[in-house]
Amino acid sequence: KEDMPPEHVRKIIRDHGDMTSKKYRHDKRVYLGALKYMPHAVLKLMENMPMPWEQIREVNVLYHITGAITFVNEIPWVIEPVYIAQWGTMWIMMRREKRDRRHFKRMRFPPFDDEEPPLDYADNVLDVEPLEAIQMELDQEEDFSVHKWFYEHKPLSDSKFVNGPSYRRWNLTLPQMATLYRLANQLLTDLMDDNYFYLFDLKSFFTAKALNMSIPGGPKFEPLIKDINPADEDWNEFNDINKIIIRQPIRTEYRIAFPYLYNNLQQLTDYVHLSWYHSPNVVFIKTEDPDLPAFYFDPLINPISHSRMSVKTVEPLPTEDEIEEFSLPEYIEPFMKECPLYMDNTANG
Repeated sequence: KEDMPPEHVRKIIRDHGDMTSKKYRHDKRVYLGALKYMPHAVLKLMENMPMPWEQIREVNVLYHITGAITFVNEIPWVIEPVYIAQWGTMWIMMRREKRDRRHFKRMRFPPFDDEEPPLDYADNVLDVEPLEAIQMELDQEEDFSVHKWFYEHKPLSDSKFVNGPSYRRWNLTLPQMATLYRLANQLLTDLMDDNYFYLFDLKSFFTAKALNMSIPGGPKFEPLIKDINPADEDWNEFNDINKIIIRQPIRTEYRIAFPYLYNNLQQLTDYVHLSWYHSPNVVFIKTEDPDLPAFYFDPLINPISHSRMSVKTVEPLPTEDEIEEFSLPEYIEPFMKECPLYMDNTANG
């Protein structure tokens, strides 16, 4: 069906504002039936709400011919790094907003009286000028790769960086990703080490749910398999052939980290997931100063000292006069002399 102008929907809803008229007596059942879909309509409305960096956002709407219910007929696809960077800049701007209070006003509750009829959008809201969008002023040199499209609705939708109108896949350049990473820095974690999340990752949670346990400080779950009889264990202190009775309880962390070793029920261990025990240590150090070269000696790393040699060298060291006399032939050059040590994007990865 062809798109209708917004005034068409507004007129339908305005006409149905007073349902006491006899000509709408058949529509009342439709209105009651539409209540079932009201949560979804509210969800779609909130999902497509304009972001703080947008002044207005126009969306397509799907409506019932009686005006019983309307749905926002759009999915707000985003490019994830761009979206996080946009909210990263909002975090900075919102701190200023709390200080200056330029874009928001405090609301008095309750806004409407119980008997007050609903406000008509066309009469009360349509002509009101919306407040200006909250946008951080980007530097044309530093943020050159993103500043033209950063605050657009669906940025890069007409460019080669996105797969097309479906907006499902994206492929950004390294300078763009580096700039977005810098802008999103406020919201991104400094923790790069996977070992920090040992026993607090998705696979450990799956195992905890399967074994009906909760990791200390972690989430608690409904049991995956209900009504398990502890007497069905493969091994316990009563049917053990050697009658070795271990009174010390096994810690929950051990049961989750090594589920096949510390658990006896077969039907539980069918659903466990083995999480990674230890990842290689991360030796990456985040640089605070963007002007530092790509390769530099960080003061956090201990300098490598010369090891003291236990056996003294037989050959004596050259004297200063001999060192001054020594020189390499002119034809000797260092390897890869023509290549620069680093370029603009080396530090960005």
